[in-house]
Amino acid sequence: MWVCVSDNFNEKSLTCEMLDHVCKDRQEYGNISNFDALQKILLEKIRHKRFLLVLDDMWEDRDRKGWENLLAPLKCNEATGCMILVTTRRTSVARMTGTMSKIDVNGLDETEFWSLFKAWAFLGNENQERDPTLRSIGQHIAEALKGNP
Repeated sequence: MWVCVSDNFNEKSLTCEMLDHVCKDRQEYGNISNFDALQKILLEKIRHKRFLLVLDDMWEDRDRKGWENLLAPLKCNEATGCMILVTTRRTSVARMTGTMSKIDVNGLDETEFWSLFKAWAFLGNENQERDPTLRSIGQHIAEALKGNP
């Protein structure tokens, strides 16, 4: 399961996104608005299944109770080898989630990143090389991204 969290940590919507991955049809839960009922369905669907859950780009670090509520059915799983992977730019989020080990990923070096950025942003169009304004804007964006595509 891959769920993009970003800065909108909402237990109910994240549970629905997980259900999107484990249910064959949204009708199994689509009419349910109660968080506890959604969590119960999630538990039933994954109780005996091995899973990898990626919570991508998580920012919220103030709602530990919400985090624990979200993961409650996943912690009741009876299968071995399940894994929850959290990606974040904030050390405080890694601490709050109770990470076992943190891996810092560095961005690409400036030259590699600029090559990648040009290929995608300009779609191979060489006009950016001839237009100093376009090139300058692209370089400002690339600097702001700090090597992270």
